[in-house]
Amino acid sequence: MKAAILEAQGVMNYKEVPTPTPMPGNVRIQVKAVSICGSDIKRYKSGHRVYPIILGHECGGIIDNVGKGVNKQLIGKHVSVIPLVPCFECSQCQRGYFSACHNYSFIGSRQPGAFADYLELPESNVLIVPDELPFEHVALIEPSTVARHMLSMGDFMAGETALVFGVGSIGLMVVQWLRILQAKLIICVDISDDNLETARKMGAHVTLNLMRDDVISEVLKLTGDGADMSLETAGVPQTLEQSVHVTRPRGKVILAGNQPIDKSLPLTFIENMIRRELSIIGSHMSFSSPFPGHEWTDSVAALLDGSLDMDTLISHRFSLAETPEVFAKIGDGTLKYRKIMLQPELARQ
Repeated sequence: MKAAILEAQGVMNYKEVPTPTPMPGNVRIQVKAVSICGSDIKRYKSGHRVYPIILGHECGGIIDNVGKGVNKQLIGKHVSVIPLVPCFECSQCQRGYFSACHNYSFIGSRQPGAFADYLELPESNVLIVPDELPFEHVALIEPSTVARHMLSMGDFMAGETALVFGVGSIGLMVVQWLRILQAKLIICVDISDDNLETARKMGAHVTLNLMRDDVISEVLKLTGDGADMSLETAGVPQTLEQSVHVTRPRGKVILAGNQPIDKSLPLTFIENMIRRELSIIGSHMSFSSPFPGHEWTDSVAALLDGSLDMDTLISHRFSLAETPEVFAKIGDGTLKYRKIMLQPELARQ
């Protein structure tokens, strides 16, 4: 089979590799569509812990072979990839906190991923989906679950107000879930007018550009004491610091954006958090019990009833063979994108 392989920092090649044969308890899927995640881009730009590695975990495909102990009736089923591979045995797995597993693996990071014609993975890591769902939509179930998990961690309730910092792909998923869950007011903050325009199409009521608008002042004008919940997906210290000013007393701040480890926050952040008695809640990945969790079944249901718009999120489609060129363009900043879909069966453009 062919695969796009990250062989060193900034070095990706498309070449022939052995086609996997599923081990006992595993299945093999024929990859039909795989999306590029921001974490894939970070590993390409900044480096990864091991090389070579096949990246890719936002994937939809068809089971075409199964290992010993797996029901052969699964062959032909359409599936979404569940990328976290927990041990199911450690203390955190026993509590249902799979994202905190002591011994986890991760598809496309710690073991081969979906930038390939075929992908082998445990049977427990495929979510069977209805055949009528387009494979591109199935591939985007995983980022949808990340957004759904953020709102679950904050126990978001219909009629509440929310502020979303950063409307890249995850932020846009958050906007959609806020609409689906009947938020009273959805405010979005970003530095990209294109992202903010897309957010409005997906359900945002108010959009603010951090480069032009006084975010704190505008939010307080709209909400009085601040939003019921702020959701930080940008991973930017400035928006993280602002979150405590724009969330109402005893409100919630949900953090999912990966912050730069070489930056710091002023201690006024803690002071404001204390004085406003805010709950600061981390949100990591997208899993709950029973594995993989309601986030996944909720996403499938929202696709089936049409409330999740995946097509607007997709800005580009390329063949898998073009993956090295696509990443090179992303790396040098010449490709502007939202979600990029790679398809093994698509002809090179």
